[in-house]
This record gives sequence, C-alpha cells and structure tokens, in this order.
Amino acid sequence: MFYDSGCPPDACGFKGSGGNTQPINGYDRANLAQTYSALLSLLILDDDISRVDRKAILEAIRLSQRENGCFWSQGNGSESDMRFVFCAVAVCHIFNDFSPINWKTLRSFIRSSMTYDGGIGQGENAEAHGGSTFCAIAALSLSGRLWDESILTQAELTRLIKWAILKQEIGFHGRTGKPDDTCYAFWIGATLKILNAYHLCASSSVRQFLLSTQHNHMGGFSKLCEDGAYPDMLHTYFSLAALSLQGEPTLRSLHPALNISERVYGKLGRISQVDSLVL
Repeated sequence: MFYDSGCPPDACGFKGSGGNTQPINGYDRANLAQTYSALLSLLILDDDISRVDRKAILEAIRLSQRENGCFWSQGNGSESDMRFVFCAVAVCHIFNDFSPINWKTLRSFIRSSMTYDGGIGQGENAEAHGGSTFCAIAALSLSGRLWDESILTQAELTRLIKWAILKQEIGFHGRTGKPDDTCYAFWIGATLKILNAYHLCASSSVRQFLLSTQHNHMGGFSKLCEDGAYPDMLHTYFSLAALSLQGEPTLRSLHPALNISERVYGKLGRISQVDSLVL
C-alpha cells in the first residue's frame, strides 16, 4: 500500500499497489477500501498512525461523497455503492472525525437502499445483500446513529434482524435462494452481533458449516462446502472472523463493526484519547 500527502485533494489516501491506474497530475487516486484496509493494517502493526495526513484523507472523503449521499470509491465516475459508505464512515471513526460526511444525503441513500423484505442492498432498487446490509448497519453503529432512530426506526431494525436470521440454512447465505457461503458467516453474523441479536441464530450449526469447508490436506477454508473446493485467503479470513464472533477460545475476540480485534480496537481508543488531549 502506498500513501502520498502531496496529491490533489480529492485523491489523497492509500491505494492497493504501486501501479499507475488512474493518474491525476502524476498521482494515482487513492481508493476508499484500500485506505480503510491500510489504516487497520497500520494499527495491527502497532503503528500509532501519527504520520498519516488525516486532514488530507478526511478532505478526500468529503470530496468523494456524491449528491445522492453515497461515495465514489476512487474519484468521480468510479464504483459507488454501500461498500464505500462503510469505508468512508470507518475511516472517519478511526480518525474520530465525522465532519466530512453529509448525513442528510447519506440518510437518504441508506433509506433508498432498503428493500421490501427487510434487508439493505448496494444501492437504490438493488437486491438485499448480506454484505451491503453489514456495511450499512456497521456504518450506523460506528457513527453512533444505529439506535437513535435518526436513520432507521426500531421497527425497521427488528424487520432487518428477521431478514438476517432467515438467511441461515446451516451456515449463512447472502441473498435469498443462494447456497451457504463461509464469508456470510461473518457478514450476517457480525450484523446480528451489532444488533445484539446473534443469540437468535443457531450458532452451533454455523460452526459446523464453517468447519466442514476446511481443506483436509492444505488447511484453510473454502467458499462452499462441496467436493473439490479449494481454500482461499478471503474465505479463510472471514471464516476465522466468524468463529471469533462465536468466542472460539483460540482466537482473539473481534470488534464486529470495524472488523478488527478488540485488542487493536482498544489501542485505537487510547490513540484517540491522546489526540484529544493534544488538541
């Protein structure tokens, strides 16, 4: 991951690699997802993120918000959906500064992404999806707007919990009619954790499903429980994260909304306290 504080104001942050993808005046555009990932990686590596140009990144987030309330992932015309709402809010949470976000328009975007069956899609008129539902609920939790009914009512949250519970067969699947998939054990499981409703799912069945996707010889977890499936890094990580949500004794406990260990989240809290004293 690379960072440069001298870039144009709407392009500052972190990118995924050193390759030039969309250069602007000699600089690559940062990506909101990579910025979120880079900041968490620095925290995991015990960096205090004091050398990161917060002001530049927060200004880039402000300039990334669209008129409809969502965020461009990598500048005007790039991908834009609920994933980048989460990334923008998560970065603001890490920096303890939500001032770049227009909450009036973001509220409209989140509400327009709600579906008839209770879940939340990637955007307006999109199908309810486990990943985008997590992104919206986690963003509201990280910003302190989950329970105050400023965006979603208690009745809507109750309906969303029902939608999430109905995504369990043995493990969880992300959309109606799809097979169980290990990554949704985290996306749906973490959503239920944030909503204080994880006890409503059959957690032992989720664990059974996750363990059934391990590769007997290579190790790791695959996407699906099927013959010939191979493990990959993404589904291995989310399987471990899902097991952490269940309190697996050999794993660190997880902060479900920010998707980082509670140990590292505690460090972030201490960094924020020091920053507030300096300010």
